[in-house]
Amino acid sequence: MSWLSLLERLSSASGPPGLEDEVRELIREELDGKVDELHEDGFGNLYAVKGEGRRIMLAAHMDEVAMMVRHIEGNGFLRFVALGGLSPSQLIAQRVLVHGRVKLRGLVGSTPAHMGGEERVPKLEEMYVDIGASSVEEVQRLGVRPGTPITFDSPFIHQPETGVIMGKALDDRLGCLVLAETIANSEPRAKVFAVFTCEEERGLRGAQVAANIVKPELAFVLEGTIAADVPGIPEQSHITRLGKGPALRVMDRTIVVRRWLLESMISRAEELGIPYQLQLSPVSGTDAGPISLSGEGVPVGVISVPTRYIHSPQALAKVEDVENTMRLVRSLLEDPPTRR
Repeated sequence: MSWLSLLERLSSASGPPGLEDEVRELIREELDGKVDELHEDGFGNLYAVKGEGRRIMLAAHMDEVAMMVRHIEGNGFLRFVALGGLSPSQLIAQRVLVHGRVKLRGLVGSTPAHMGGEERVPKLEEMYVDIGASSVEEVQRLGVRPGTPITFDSPFIHQPETGVIMGKALDDRLGCLVLAETIANSEPRAKVFAVFTCEEERGLRGAQVAANIVKPELAFVLEGTIAADVPGIPEQSHITRLGKGPALRVMDRTIVVRRWLLESMISRAEELGIPYQLQLSPVSGTDAGPISLSGEGVPVGVISVPTRYIHSPQALAKVEDVENTMRLVRSLLEDPPTRR
């Protein structure tokens, strides 16, 4: 599994919305010399272009859910705001990186019950980050101020015994992995624009810019998506399940996938013997929404790796799902579907 090293580097890189520089440079270095063109737009999206023919766009977002310093307390504790959808219940005692002059490790804290706090999940505004500083002046000398980004400090783990990978930002570094590996190792029968987008977690922004530039005839969005197949969640609410293959999205709050395109993806998976699952996500959305509304309208498919615990400090996915997703995407690039 040669791709594991790249995924580890992608997962470990920091990429808060609007501050995706580390991820972008990693992907740029990985794809340099493996595609026909490699360039960046004014918004920060990265484009890897390969092949000739129909204009097909594939998108995966570089950013991750994160936080940002809002206020520095007099005793050096950092109040923060969320960048993207974070659940307060998953933040307590998590280790983080505060991006000052150097990356400073810290912990997310709140007043515990045994010290006078209430036995409840605190609100986001009641939490703070503790980097061990004791004053505003000390924090400022470390290059931390309002607006300084904060990301999770979670190790990347491959556990072959159960066939899983764990790490932060698998939404959507899994999509970035699939896109980078596919564009580098395929010979597409189209002019493919592999776009690594910015600020998906803050309103699907980068994809809108990219679609206006590319003007695709067909598009696919690659994601690490919700797998809720865990205790306490009824089967009808699992969304997707680990080990059941790539998720082909039918609809979400931003898009209904065109029937001919969905059927084409299903047929291709079946021809290749790739297990797949159909995903309906009525309350979530992806970059497919703004792409579909660009120009005169674009048919967009969404192919995702099922992932447990997305939008939290750590997530978990199956190796076999990653590899089956790469196989399907590569086939769709080398023989793109057409409307019959």
